[in-house]
Amino acid sequence: MKARLQRAFETIGWAGTALLLVLFGLYQGIQQQVLTVELLWLSLQVVWLDALSASLVFTGFLLFTGLLLLHEVSTPATDVTEITDGPELTAIIPVYRDANVLHRSVDSLRESTYENLEIVIACEPDDETTIATAEAMADGDPMVSVLHNAYPGSKAGAIQTAIERSESDAFAVFDADEIVDESFLASGMGALYAEGYDVFQGRRIPEPTGLVETLAYCERVTFHASYKLVEVTGFRNCRSSSTVVTREAYEAVGGYDDLLTEDLAFAHKCYRHDLAVRQARNYTSLMEAPHTLTDFWGQRKRWRIGQVEVLHATLMGRLTGGIRHRRWISLSRMITSIGGSIFLLVLLSKLSVLVLADATLFYLLPILATALIAAGVGWADASAGDIDAVAPIVLVAPLVYPVFGMLMLKSILEYALSWDGRWYHVEKTGA
Repeated sequence: MKARLQRAFETIGWAGTALLLVLFGLYQGIQQQVLTVELLWLSLQVVWLDALSASLVFTGFLLFTGLLLLHEVSTPATDVTEITDGPELTAIIPVYRDANVLHRSVDSLRESTYENLEIVIACEPDDETTIATAEAMADGDPMVSVLHNAYPGSKAGAIQTAIERSESDAFAVFDADEIVDESFLASGMGALYAEGYDVFQGRRIPEPTGLVETLAYCERVTFHASYKLVEVTGFRNCRSSSTVVTREAYEAVGGYDDLLTEDLAFAHKCYRHDLAVRQARNYTSLMEAPHTLTDFWGQRKRWRIGQVEVLHATLMGRLTGGIRHRRWISLSRMITSIGGSIFLLVLLSKLSVLVLADATLFYLLPILATALIAAGVGWADASAGDIDAVAPIVLVAPLVYPVFGMLMLKSILEYALSWDGRWYHVEKTGA
């Protein structure tokens, strides 16, 4: 009964807040329309500075960052020095209930052009089905081995277990459902040992095979586009997938934390410690996308809750260390990312008054820009053979922004109501 009441309160809270934000934006626009009658010249100036300028600025932002992303993904994946025979590299695949997709990552890594490679599948001790599948893949293949997570219940623990049991000085981390480019590891090792980087990060994209899957793909495009603006501060998103890192760098930041979004925390720690991160979005790994709206919503909500948790952990002093001014920039990045997602609801509702002002074109500009960038990056990915031909359903890309806002509101409220003084830890009960 208590859980039901909490869920009801959460739903009413986030939905009510989202509605209030939308109404606030509309109210501002309506008030400006009233002023149009009373003080024509002044109100027109206000409208121009508010709704029209917001439309133009937002559109400019989308086009600028989108074109930067398009340029990056279109650059031939030969701009990094490749090393095919170098120090031993351990590719780690943390898995849980991944028996049906594990072949994607293992098979693609077997085709890697990097020769001195071992593949370690890190399983949860209670996941018998995946363990059996992993052991079958390792049987007769000296390149592949299987271990059990010594810190059950978290991806961070699985990675840590593999690193503790390996003698390698370089590691790569992948999800079970990734199809990895054959030259990715060679380029990653080249970036680390020939070019002096600490971390090499590729790009993962969901396979846009249907409507929901395409929505997930478009979300990735908008995310990566927004990251381009953040990168002017030197911040790079280091993940716990499609990532190559030296042992020295991993240990310098304390590895991955046992948090819901351990990769986001890792990225901020790398930034605060001024590690050299090579972002290479022209190296693309394919991953499975959610196949239903329920799965899409649930997965993205977990990510947003994890985002809130990382901010909370930082404010509580759990995630510390690094260069002082970078710690402040890192914190600002967390706050603006969360606040910006929420503000999208206000911005989008405010822009709707342009329709009332008979300025529909300016209202459509951000929508068209979003769809154009999604289509452009999709065309580049299709041309590279990473995905099939771009489907017209990339026009769903603008739906990503209101989803961002609603998800973030729900995640903040859910986190605030459910946090009991203990940091996130996965509770698993078997396959």
